[in-house]
Amino acid sequence: MPKNKRWKAWNSTQFLKRTGKKIDFVLLNHGGIRSIISKGNVSSRTAYEIMPFENNIVVVQLKGTTILELIDYLINFNKPHPIAGIQVVLNNDNSLNRATIGNDAIDANKIYTVATSDYLVKGGDNMVFFKNAISITSIDYKIRTALIDYFIRIDTLHSQIDNRFYKLNR
Repeated sequence: MPKNKRWKAWNSTQFLKRTGKKIDFVLLNHGGIRSIISKGNVSSRTAYEIMPFENNIVVVQLKGTTILELIDYLINFNKPHPIAGIQVVLNNDNSLNRATIGNDAIDANKIYTVATSDYLVKGGDNMVFFKNAISITSIDYKIRTALIDYFIRIDTLHSQIDNRFYKLNR
């Protein structure tokens, strides 16, 4: 991707077309999202309120063993970091019950592709497991710009509870 070119309509399909690699899941940080999306019209201003930082999308390849470190971090940090494409289920005592990516158990030897922010890849929020990255691809596309482009494409935003990260009550 040439520097300073806006990657319109960026999504995992675009990444697959451009690189031949699919995005397995997304990880952002709890403190990076600074606002809610209220009922009503959304705009570029909404995107700036949600994501006031200049963070770029970065795609990282990590081995399954590093993904398990990432999951340990999520469990121990005890804050709701935004994730998509990965499910983490805890037992009542906060031990890991299961973790899946795309409905499959995590394979310690498999290489996974993770979309995240350049801030986190540099160790932000103490996410030091990214130092074990097999490869890092900078998209040169701001997360905020991706939000704006999404708002332009989508008429109505819908939310749903999808059990990405939860604790069993037994």
